[in-house]
Amino acid sequence: MYITPKAGLVVRNPATGEILPTTGAEIPPGPHRAYWLRRQKDGDVTIHAAPPAAPAKGKAAAGEEGK
Repeated sequence: MYITPKAGLVVRNPATGEILPTTGAEIPPGPHRAYWLRRQKDGDVTIHAAPPAAPAKGKAAAGEEGK
């Protein structure tokens, strides 16, 4: 599951003790699932099935540059 903290909040990953990045992180399933579900219930994080889609980069996203 992919977890992102709500804006302005600092949330630690209980498995590592590190602060969750503002962009979110992939969290493997394991014994801390209940912790993340409680954080979601409290409104501290958002749980996604997959990472949010990043904006496309490259020529297709930039439009027609050759004209």
